[in-house]
Order: sequence, then structure tokens, then C-alpha cells
Amino acid sequence: MNTFSNFIFQSPTILCYGKGACSEIEKKELIPKGARVMMLYGGGSIKKNGVYEEVKKYVKPIVEFGGIEPNPAHETCMKAVKIAKENNIDFLLAVGGGSVIDGTKYIALAMEWTATEDPFDMFTQMEKANAPKSKIGVVSTIPATGTETNNLFVVTNYGKKDKALGCNDLVKPYFAIVDPCHSFTLPKNQVINGVIDSYVHVIEQYIGHYDSSAVVDRFCEGILKVTTTAGPKTIEEPTNYKYRADFCLAATYALNGILATGIQQCWAAHMIGHEVTTYYGVAHGASLAMTCPGVMRFNKEKNAKKLAQLAERVFGIENATAEDGINCTIKFFESVGGITRMSKYNFDHSHVEEIASKFKGRTIGAHHDISYEEVKTILNDIF
Repeated sequence: MNTFSNFIFQSPTILCYGKGACSEIEKKELIPKGARVMMLYGGGSIKKNGVYEEVKKYVKPIVEFGGIEPNPAHETCMKAVKIAKENNIDFLLAVGGGSVIDGTKYIALAMEWTATEDPFDMFTQMEKANAPKSKIGVVSTIPATGTETNNLFVVTNYGKKDKALGCNDLVKPYFAIVDPCHSFTLPKNQVINGVIDSYVHVIEQYIGHYDSSAVVDRFCEGILKVTTTAGPKTIEEPTNYKYRADFCLAATYALNGILATGIQQCWAAHMIGHEVTTYYGVAHGASLAMTCPGVMRFNKEKNAKKLAQLAERVFGIENATAEDGINCTIKFFESVGGITRMSKYNFDHSHVEEIASKFKGRTIGAHHDISYEEVKTILNDIF
């Protein structure tokens, strides 16, 4: 079905972008006077690169909570919930990358969860979530996820081996600070994964439909074009402000909701990638470098027109075919340092069955045509 659907789009997040954007917290009074602020971050890199000191110029938190890990753990987030409740926190400030921001969104909802004893249940009962009493602010330090301006969050329950995706407008951040300079000191592999992640965010929205929205197509193609040009350059020249600024903005716009207006979306590469991350421990972006081409190839016949269009409009291939779109994607991932085959990691193939079993009884993808058997086919194809 390729009709253009009705939609309502709202982006309440105040986006403060550019050099020195942290100062807008004070200038615009983005955090109310008297707010009881909890500042959350990851492993401590913000204390090494100067971001921590910069934020503290404009924010006086009541309490800090560090240690939110990549692929944020439910167990860690519950520790933050306990501390936040004990200190009557009413404003959560996430300073870090996508994992810190996602964890903070989950913490905000978990603080008010009353439907069951276990807040992790919200991922299957999101309609029962209460509105957070704590507003969420973000100082983003890793361009990739786009979570700084959207309603999505991913949390892993390691005890259950369950990586779950949540979607709730109640946790769209009140404000987001995006200063490209904050990401200058990122390790190269994180930037590589960020470039791949951003590319796949757009692709998941782009290939889920065809002939339904010329406007959304051109939005997607523009962001993909910037990602495939500025992305490699910012990997090689991490302190070049122009390249990093272009990429950071592309990453934010890739998943702020505007590309999803009125169209079908896929997200199968992400759903399978989440399980690959859980079972094999690779970074999120690294998993997508493998699952995205796999999903593209699985749906090649249904998405033939759009994949050829991708090759023509983004990569400049004349008279392109669907196979060209897939191959251009693989070559792009590999050109920036991505690994597109699971076997190159020496992964244990025996986990394929276990991963695929996570999709029994449910379907994913824009056409709802990917379930247990199809996931197994995709994983075997990319091994």
C-alpha cells in the first residue's frame, strides 16, 4: 500500500544548535529556577573533554548519577530511579550520547510507573505509563541516534536478555543542546558507528514506502547525501567544524520525526540489530552495518524501485537497479570502516536460531512480512 497518509506532526523540543550552545540554558532559562535537577551521564568521558565543566557553569544539580552504559541497562536505570525519588527530583538532565538520553527517558517514566511492580513491563503496556513529573533536558555529545529530539528510547534488561524499544510522546525532551564541538574528542570507532546509525535511520524510513511522498523522499535523499559526504570527512578530520556540524545536524534531523510523516516505515534492520547487539555484544551502529544490507536484500523485489532510486539520487548511478542500491550501501559502510558480515567477527553461528526465535508470533518490517523464518534467512545471509 503506497498511499500518502494523514498525519499530525509536533516537535516540542527546543533545539539549541552550534558552538557554545550550552549557554542557552541560562540565557533562555531552560531550567526553571528552583528546579531539583539530577544530572545523568555515562562512563565519565564528559569529565575528560571539558563538557562536564561547561555544563556546570549553567546548571547546579542537586545530585549526579554517572555510569549509564552503552545499551543502557534496566538494572542501572532502576538505581537512578531510587536516587531520584529519594531526592525529590523534578528535572532530569542527560549529558552524553544516545544511551544516556535513552536511559534518562526510561528513568523519567519509571519514576511514575504504578501499573505493575516491574517498570520494564512498560515496553508491552506503554498505554499505562503516567506522565513524568520530571522534565527532560539534553546535552548531546555523540551524533548518531537522534534521540535528543524524539520520543524513542531503547533499554536492555540483561537478566532477561531482552532489548526493548519504547515510544512515548511524554518523553520528548523539553530542550536539546547540540554543540558539534562536544563530539570532537570521540573515539574514531564511535564516529564510524554514528555515521552508519544515522544512515540507517533514514533508510528505514526511506525504503518503507514508494510513490507516496515526493517531499519525504527528497528530505531523506538530502540527509543521506550529507551523511555520505560529510560523514567520511568528519571521521578523517574530527575537529573540522564544518564537517562535524553538517553531520551532527543530519543525524538530528534523521530521526526527529519529520521523515516519518505520512509514510510507512520499516525498522526491521533495527529490530534484528537490537538482538544481534544483545547476543553478540557489538555496538548498535556495528550491528546495523550487517542487518541493514540483509533486510534490503530480503525485500529487494518489493523495494526494487526505491533501492534503484537510492542508487541514482544519492550515489549518482545512472540507470541503476535495486542491486546497485544495496551494493552502494555496503560499499559506503565498508568505506568508513564498517563490517558488513557477521563471520568477520568470528561470531558463534549457533545463536542465529535463538535470535530468530525472538520473532516468533510477531511480524516486523513495513510490509509486516518478516517473522521467525525470515529473520533466520536474513541472519544466515549476512553471516
